[in-house]
Amino acid sequence: MALPGVTVDILTTRKIELQQWELRRLNDPYWRLYWPLEEGGRVEINGVHTDLIPSTVYLIPPHTTFSTTTHQPFSKWYAHFNLGPVADRAAPGIYAFPCSPALRALLKELIKLGSAADSPRFPWASVLLVASVVQKLPTSIWDQQRLDSRVLKAMDFMNQHLGLKLTAEQISRHAGLSVRNLNHLFQQQLNQSPMRLLLDYRLDEACRLLRHTQDSIDSIASQCGLMNRHYFSRMLRQYRNSSPAAYRMESWA
Repeated sequence: MALPGVTVDILTTRKIELQQWELRRLNDPYWRLYWPLEEGGRVEINGVHTDLIPSTVYLIPPHTTFSTTTHQPFSKWYAHFNLGPVADRAAPGIYAFPCSPALRALLKELIKLGSAADSPRFPWASVLLVASVVQKLPTSIWDQQRLDSRVLKAMDFMNQHLGLKLTAEQISRHAGLSVRNLNHLFQQQLNQSPMRLLLDYRLDEACRLLRHTQDSIDSIASQCGLMNRHYFSRMLRQYRNSSPAAYRMESWA
């Protein structure tokens, strides 16, 4: 199945050693890839527990609500990444795949690069590993993305112009539809209006910047088209149940 506009955007990647791993009901707008190097970690989703084992690599799509814990200290290699506005709307859950020799070779290279003083600027090995694992996902997790091409066009337009003060008229014009018809298509296929999805995109990007940059809250609000920090804080509390400062301080490994 074709997913137009898919990219691999690595947000962070590294090996980490954890004495404790106590995350509570995280729900973030980016993918997680976990590769445990030792036993000890556990992920819980909707009451179902998955013990992470070293012979397996795990993917958790964006907006999956999950918690973690440890029964002993362990280490893991992980990556946070995005695939683009369409592919990031994958079905939530945790997806496990056995490690192949090729994946093991990539991980070895990543760990070696991560410990080198002159690590390369571009994370090509990380991109290759992420892409190699993502392609193992069942196509069924994207079944919900069999969307009208005009909806996809509107989604891409919104995602590419988060910092602008977009109107429903601009979005519908770009998609080649009237405002009424675009609203109807969005409600039919996504169960929400274009402007509500635009707010989701803005909050997603704001959360990504909070978690992976040192930009100020005022700057993030401006970059994401959220008017000002007060409006940003109100929307984040209303739709993500957190304040910008609290979200930034949460553990994200």
